[in-house]
Amino acid sequence: MIRIELLSNRNFCLESLDSYNRKQIVNKVYRRIDREYSLVECKYTEDWDLNKKRSVAKQISSDDYITYIALENDKVIGFIGLLRELNGPYMILDMMQVSSEYRGQGVGRLLFEAGKVEARKAGAEALYISACSSEETIAFYRAMGSELTSNPIKELAEKEPYDLQMICPVIDCDR
Repeated sequence: MIRIELLSNRNFCLESLDSYNRKQIVNKVYRRIDREYSLVECKYTEDWDLNKKRSVAKQISSDDYITYIALENDKVIGFIGLLRELNGPYMILDMMQVSSEYRGQGVGRLLFEAGKVEARKAGAEALYISACSSEETIAFYRAMGSELTSNPIKELAEKEPYDLQMICPVIDCDR
């Protein structure tokens, strides 16, 4: 059974991502062409070596982050890392990953919902996502209710020029 938990020193350590499978085969990405985003062929494989896994583990367990992890049999199969400090009306979704063998099973949706709840609790109006431009990644964020922003955070957009800058409102309509 898959559980979503707030990362703590009881359920996570620097070796927790060692067996994590980050692999993603990308065939198409979004690129801005004549002021519109279009899918273009761009084949590559994204993967992490052990050093990258440990670096990410250290990063998402730092005090700068609020991180939720997805666990199956106490093994980390996904996570969402949110920057604790708000950027204006936004909580930054800095990293979100689901181990490749668990994608398409609702794990990402559970993590994303936990992120939205956390953003609401912090007083944010929306999650801000500098999203990898791969077809699958953008399809996921759109399915979660995210849209391209017309007002990107300049530093984030400049840091990752091929990313799509997206927001997802977290405020309930019934408030």
